[in-house]
Amino acid sequence: MGLDTTLDTVENARFTYIYSPIINRMMKDPKTIFKDYELTCIIMVFHKFVLVNGPRAKFMTKLQLTNLMGTIFELDDMEIVSVIVDRICHHESSPYPDFLPDKHCNLESFLYLFKVYFTRDLQLKMEFAFSVYDRGDRGQLNSEEVGNFVSKYFDNLDEDEAQELRLDMKVLIMQKFDLDKDTFIQAEEYFEVVKRQPKLLEFLGQIYPSTPKMDVVAVCANIMSWFDDSPNPRIMSKTGSNDALSVKTNPVQ
Repeated sequence: MGLDTTLDTVENARFTYIYSPIINRMMKDPKTIFKDYELTCIIMVFHKFVLVNGPRAKFMTKLQLTNLMGTIFELDDMEIVSVIVDRICHHESSPYPDFLPDKHCNLESFLYLFKVYFTRDLQLKMEFAFSVYDRGDRGQLNSEEVGNFVSKYFDNLDEDEAQELRLDMKVLIMQKFDLDKDTFIQAEEYFEVVKRQPKLLEFLGQIYPSTPKMDVVAVCANIMSWFDDSPNPRIMSKTGSNDALSVKTNPVQ
């Protein structure tokens, strides 16, 4: 039996030939957060996107990754999604001369996306989130940039009331994050505040999918280590006559 029943024997063999050396190499990297079978499943997802682009294709397209962010991870701010996709596609270079980060997403970048989303490392999540907000790569945000993000808030209210609330929100954010009061939010200031209050990680807009959505993606992509969140590990089990999968939470004894 092949790795994926939707692929024929030849295509399964081709997958193994192409990607087994990569999986073996990555499993030797101490920074790898996934188990070998999880890497295989994530790479299979990438591979099936690539297959859509033709038998000689090596990469996902940037448009495919954008659609993935919206439909699978359900991020609805397309301006932020565009920056996320750009950051991901430019994260890793490629030995292939036909790779164009403005058009393509290679395997290494795709795996980096899953690492950022599935990691428990707050520092990595903070660094990525700030890089999305800091589009100019200056290591800081000014009041105007904060205002641009805040301008999307309260759009269901009367415009005058919304403008007043947006101004108040911008002032509040600057007071919270501009620790040295120099009118800029430095990356280090953001890190310091978020370490104290992790719920402020996405203070200027959603970057990471919701936990329920991550649970679904983890099950579909067979990333079972996602459910190991001790001291309250979630265990996948079968219940009911139809053997449907359910998630149980073990309480602390």
